[in-house]
Amino acid sequence: MELRRGRMDFLVVLAGLLLIASPIEAQNCTAEGLEFQDLPQHNFSRLDGDAGSIEPLYNMVNLYLDAVQPNDFPTDIIQNALINQNYINENYQEVVRYEAGYLVSFIIGVLFFIFMPLVGLIFCCCRCCGKCGGEVKERRKSTDCQRNTLAIFLLMTTIIILAGVACAFTANQRVTEAMEPSLAALRGMFADVSTYIDSILGATTKLLAQFSVPKDKVFSELDRVSGTLGVTVRDALGPIVSPVLAMVSARIADIDTVKARMLNISAANVSLTQAQTQLAAELTTVRANIVSTLNDPNCVGCNVAAGAANNLQADLTYSLPPEVQVAFNTVMSLSTVSLNDSLQQANQTFNDIPGRVTSQTTQIFTDIKRVINDTERNLNSKAVSVQFPDALQNVDTIVNSPQVAEVSAEVKQYDYYRWVVSIVLCCIILLIIACNALGLGLGTAGIATREDVHGSNACSESGANFLMAGVGFSFIFSSLLILLVFVTFFVGGNARTLGCKPWASGEIYQLVDQLAEQDLVYDLSNFFNSSVSYSSLYRHCEEGKSLLLLLPSSQITDLETFLNVDTYSGDIVQNINQLNVDLSSVVLLDTASRTDLMAFESNLIEAAGYTNLIGSDNLQNLTNNLLDLADVLEGLGQNQANPTISTALSQHAVRLRTIERTRLRPMRQDLAQLNVSFQDLATFAPTVQSNINNTIQNIDVAQAEIISTTTNLIKNVSDCLTTRALDYFRQYLRWVRTMIMDNLLSCQPAVILIDNLRVISCDNITDPWNAFWFCLGWCTLFLIPSIIFAVKTAKHYRAIQNEVGSPALSEMMQFKFPRVENSYPMASSGTAPAH
Repeated sequence: MELRRGRMDFLVVLAGLLLIASPIEAQNCTAEGLEFQDLPQHNFSRLDGDAGSIEPLYNMVNLYLDAVQPNDFPTDIIQNALINQNYINENYQEVVRYEAGYLVSFIIGVLFFIFMPLVGLIFCCCRCCGKCGGEVKERRKSTDCQRNTLAIFLLMTTIIILAGVACAFTANQRVTEAMEPSLAALRGMFADVSTYIDSILGATTKLLAQFSVPKDKVFSELDRVSGTLGVTVRDALGPIVSPVLAMVSARIADIDTVKARMLNISAANVSLTQAQTQLAAELTTVRANIVSTLNDPNCVGCNVAAGAANNLQADLTYSLPPEVQVAFNTVMSLSTVSLNDSLQQANQTFNDIPGRVTSQTTQIFTDIKRVINDTERNLNSKAVSVQFPDALQNVDTIVNSPQVAEVSAEVKQYDYYRWVVSIVLCCIILLIIACNALGLGLGTAGIATREDVHGSNACSESGANFLMAGVGFSFIFSSLLILLVFVTFFVGGNARTLGCKPWASGEIYQLVDQLAEQDLVYDLSNFFNSSVSYSSLYRHCEEGKSLLLLLPSSQITDLETFLNVDTYSGDIVQNINQLNVDLSSVVLLDTASRTDLMAFESNLIEAAGYTNLIGSDNLQNLTNNLLDLADVLEGLGQNQANPTISTALSQHAVRLRTIERTRLRPMRQDLAQLNVSFQDLATFAPTVQSNINNTIQNIDVAQAEIISTTTNLIKNVSDCLTTRALDYFRQYLRWVRTMIMDNLLSCQPAVILIDNLRVISCDNITDPWNAFWFCLGWCTLFLIPSIIFAVKTAKHYRAIQNEVGSPALSEMMQFKFPRVENSYPMASSGTAPAH
């Protein structure tokens, strides 16, 4: 049983050593995900430049402008003009060649401007002379067909002009309707620009403010580890220390057991010694009496028992040998009180491990927090030194300046003037259309209701007059209309061909690239890498990419270094690695107790090795001799004639048997028990020795394991803490990088702003503007056929002169005038007057 208990102790210690790593391996070193407050995203939205149902008109205008100006974008002319201010004067032929389409249009406009008033003047003079559209001279079979055909052509021309003025009205209204939303969009964009710039200017502070997120998390980790590290160490050492302390407690119990058995042996030895003394005294007395009786002359045949009686003595020795007695005394002198005190001290020291760990690591955790706070202050100091370009702040100042609102008000005022002028022009054309419509309507009604197909009535005459009024208005206002059409055409057409078209196609960015090569504009290579141009920058930003990719490699390297956790983790890792716990004061068994155990073990073996304290044979021989002598004395007593001798011998025999019963028999029992105790001690001693040796060895191993396990545990805890802390800061730096790339270094808002400006200036302003002059020019050019058809149609709405078939003329011819004699001869008319 004791051997099995020793093996179980060993297995428990072994299991503890195998399981000590479980608290360490169970640690979760994966950092939790952190949530940061992102910087506000830009609110720039792209404006929709869809023209809707009027889009075909815009396309037609653009096709016309492409036909007027088929040349490519004049990059060379603009570049040379910016380089040399006299270039246009010196090379005007290139400008004229490029503007050939507009020049032809200008010539046509000049001819129209000159000849229309001139033709109108000639027509007016002709009408004053009764010619040019007075009336039809004679009626023919095709007269009605001619009148109807001219009326139809005039109606078609009028409808075409009406369609043009309707489109002009729509385009004019579209400009006005787009003006307020465009200005509102501009104000919104300016507000977004201001907000975006403010967010950029304040981004550094906001980014650094989020440093508190990983810092607070790391501080929480430090507090958690600081509060649980001592318990963790104690729990990790429990499988090592507890079995060993249990073994020490078991050895104390073994010592008590051995000492109890030795006490039994000593008590039995004392009892045997006292019994031996008493036996020896009694045997001496009995032997003397027996010898006296046997030597009596009256004792017949007693010589045979004399030798046995003389040899009757207790030749027994129960005292321990000196060396064994010394070992016994040494074992018995060892006290378990000191061992119990040492065990209690070890338990107390083990239970005090959390407090020891806390006291030894408090300053280290404080130093780690100090380093993190120093890192935060260092970042804040660097943030103060960050300076944004003055241009960025200037843009914010310009956007928020009151002049922007004043300009918006002025633009709305000028747009109102433009709208009024456009309405007036459209109303002039509507006046001409109204004259044509009334002329056609009244003229047609008059023709349909007249009684004489050769005559006219007031309705048809009014129709003719309205047509001639429309002709007059056409001559009067055509010059003004063609002048305004050409001016707006020249401005709007060049705005589209020189601005909007290359803006949309990206040719204007290529021009800026060439100007940058000539140092006429800012060269982007001064800020970005050498391969960046305005056109490539626009495409890069349009794709939503970050400006970080375009920065010079040195700046990218600096930024990557700034965003690398290794830049800031050196001091943090160094302080975490200083985390250490000294548990050398945790002693499982002090030196004095160890010495006692070793002394107990060595003396126990020496004491237990003496197994022949007294021979059972000597005691048995003494018993046999005593009983044999008693039998001989009893036999002699029966053979004696002398009653006195016979009685004495019988009494001696009884006395010997009494001694055997009262002395020797208990001594044999005590001796048997003593021998059993010695045998048990001899059997138990090797087990105790082995257990003590194993205990001391396990104590040595456990004592070493305390140091190594604590060291490994602290290392694993520090490594885990380092991993989690650095991962938290990596998350923060990754977030900062994302914010820098997506917010601070995002150029997509600038591209959206540029595209929105193009939509406002080109799609919302220039295209309706061009559509307006196109429709106005359309109406002005169709005034020429309108004039021709109106003049010719007006003739048919008047009475036909000198028509033979006319009833009025027939009545006049049948009327006979009286002959009057006078001195003036009658002019011959080819027929004689009727008498």
